[in-house]
Amino acid sequence: MKIYIRYLLKPYFTVAALIFPVFISIYALIEFFDKLDNVLKAKVPLYFLLEYILWRIPEILFDLWPVCLVLAGLLAFAFLARGNELIAFRSLGFSAMRLAFPYVTFALLFSLLFVIVSDSLLPESAYRSTFVWETKIGKKNPQGVILKGKLHFRGINSFFIGQLITSSVTYVRNVVYAKVDSQGQPVRIIWAKEAIFKNGRWIFKNGVVKEKKNHFIPTWFNEYSLILEFDPDTVMLVKKTPRLHSLQELWEQRSFLKQAGLPTVVTESEIAYRLCYPLLSAALLLFSLPVLMGQRGRESLGKGLSLSIFFMTTGLIAFLIFKYIGDKGLVSPLLIQPLGLVFISLTGVMLFKIFRV
Repeated sequence: MKIYIRYLLKPYFTVAALIFPVFISIYALIEFFDKLDNVLKAKVPLYFLLEYILWRIPEILFDLWPVCLVLAGLLAFAFLARGNELIAFRSLGFSAMRLAFPYVTFALLFSLLFVIVSDSLLPESAYRSTFVWETKIGKKNPQGVILKGKLHFRGINSFFIGQLITSSVTYVRNVVYAKVDSQGQPVRIIWAKEAIFKNGRWIFKNGVVKEKKNHFIPTWFNEYSLILEFDPDTVMLVKKTPRLHSLQELWEQRSFLKQAGLPTVVTESEIAYRLCYPLLSAALLLFSLPVLMGQRGRESLGKGLSLSIFFMTTGLIAFLIFKYIGDKGLVSPLLIQPLGLVFISLTGVMLFKIFRV
């Protein structure tokens, strides 16, 4: 790494190391007092709320990621401008784009790493926080839980295990269902490639069934229909929303929904959002830095910083508008959200020329 890049990035790292804990703490504190009344009414120990907040931190970090990273870049540039370092760099022939390049590159690379890390942490932490809230604070009795992407349900006289495919329990893969008698002895055991809930019945496909009345002789079937003692609305306490899936699970869910001829907008929107939202930090830096770098003199630094924050907010709103268009199904979310990133980035490059920095 070149010396000037290390010099430029040093205040960026310093400010980022300060701004992330501050913003996360503020967010967590607001969450704490917002939920405190529910905890007091439930008369449960306060550490349950602290456990809930702890599991919420990865999701809070995801929500704050682009804003914190962009603010860190803007404040670092303001620090350099206040000490006249930027003027020194410009007098040596450094263009504004060359000065902004390390910040944008770092934000992009760090965000790509964050996408990978968050994909392994976010689904689990989101499920744990919801589970703690519903069971320990809400005092609800869980009927079904998710372990490593699989639903485990225990009924009055049955067991049901399967891999969740959609955001509900309507479609399940790799299913094992067992019905037992009052003595706990098996009456019926079903293994199936998938199970679909339709018109009040569970339809098992491509599997084998063993029943006590047939002396547990295996019977292969293409389709096997049953009315079970539970339905998708009563199976799970914590609903399997898209945020609780990993990107791989979401992509498999999208493929399954397409094959079944069902809408994929919600799933595609979550895939695009989980990939594009962290990367928004690099685009917003390109969009907001020209305004700050276009100001001359210390007296205009405050104005430049305010305008750059305004441009950052405008860029964020623009991205959310692109996302809204995809969520409505007007354009595929997998296309419109990346297009939003490209639009904001190209607009930022144009602003460097407009402000003549």
